[in-house]
Amino acid sequence: MFKPYLIPFLLSFSLAIILTPIVKRIAILKGCIAKPREDRWNKNPTALFGGIAIFISFIIPYAIFVRLDILNIGIILAGCFIFGVGIFDDIIHIKPYTKLLAQIVVAALTVSFGIKINMVPYPLISMPLAIFWMVAIMNSFNLLDNMDGLSGGIGAIIGMVLFLFSVISGNFEVGLPALILAGSLLGFLRYNFNPAKIFMGDSGSMFIGFILGVITLQGSWKESAHLVMVLFVPILVLAVPIFDTMFVAFVRSVNSRKVFEGGKDHISHRMVVLGL
Repeated sequence: MFKPYLIPFLLSFSLAIILTPIVKRIAILKGCIAKPREDRWNKNPTALFGGIAIFISFIIPYAIFVRLDILNIGIILAGCFIFGVGIFDDIIHIKPYTKLLAQIVVAALTVSFGIKINMVPYPLISMPLAIFWMVAIMNSFNLLDNMDGLSGGIGAIIGMVLFLFSVISGNFEVGLPALILAGSLLGFLRYNFNPAKIFMGDSGSMFIGFILGVITLQGSWKESAHLVMVLFVPILVLAVPIFDTMFVAFVRSVNSRKVFEGGKDHISHRMVVLGL
């Protein structure tokens, strides 16, 4: 059952294992390093741009092994777009609302290629909902990238869960991209676990969020006769980043702070303080 998936998974994993230290070395040589800050968790200077390795190790197997119809070509184009926005943000730190606008454009581009919520028969409702969902997941993973191995680790787990669910339900079209992403992230995590040798940056976290947002809008669960499966499979597998985003947004709003600024007030930080 799993044989058709083995080569794409191993390719994405191997590419990430090989490319990540190369990107790390180049980032250090170019002085692209995240220095310790009061509102950040890292205590040592750490190389940036790990998202480049994640992006390349995903896109190459995706382009080779996934059937390139108009929808999947649109996903590749939109993925390149959001990756480029992330790289730009990693270099010059664009304003949060500019980044949000770019995310909306990327999500709208993906919808124009055919991504939608099939259970909602009215395009005027389903299309904005699909855009909202993708933007929300992109921001969730962007905010979740606040500790070593966290965003990549959660993304890898979600990718594996989506892969297993798609195999069980017979939807191989969704299972393959999910597994390719998991392979890329597992390879990257070799260098991103505590103490991290390289960070993924916005180029990595937003790209992960975009791909997972798209994958959860595809699949047999959106065509299932069971409404519970239709509504809750995407929400359940993405519960951690969604809840963390809602929690942080609420706490910062109550304290009159900007939602998208850095901070040590995420659930992960509070768990560490509790000794977990």
